[in-house]
Amino acid sequence: MASLDPDDPRAPYLQVAGGLRAAIRSGEYSPGAQLPTYQELADSWGVAINTAKAAVTLLRDEGLVVTRHGKGSFVRTQPADGESPSRDGGGDERVWQAIAEIRRRLTDIERRLDQR
Repeated sequence: MASLDPDDPRAPYLQVAGGLRAAIRSGEYSPGAQLPTYQELADSWGVAINTAKAAVTLLRDEGLVVTRHGKGSFVRTQPADGESPSRDGGGDERVWQAIAEIRRRLTDIERRLDQR
């Protein structure tokens, strides 16, 4: 796997999700393949387990993976309803980046208000 890019403005979970997404699209993780555990992802990327969970949740929400309780997360063998197998997802990435930036700014504003 990769590690976080300190020059990348995206939130860590977006970087991890982007790395996993690229690995899925390149065939490193083929349809039906199991993704590394949250702990393995956290260790290989140098992030917290919750960051790894957020990354996998994002991919699940995008329809790229399915998570089976107690079993792990797996690359989907078929696209989610209404999606094509060649879905680019580039636009989705920009939306998530914007949401992460808005969350960061909101947290900063709330912190300032609490200090008053």
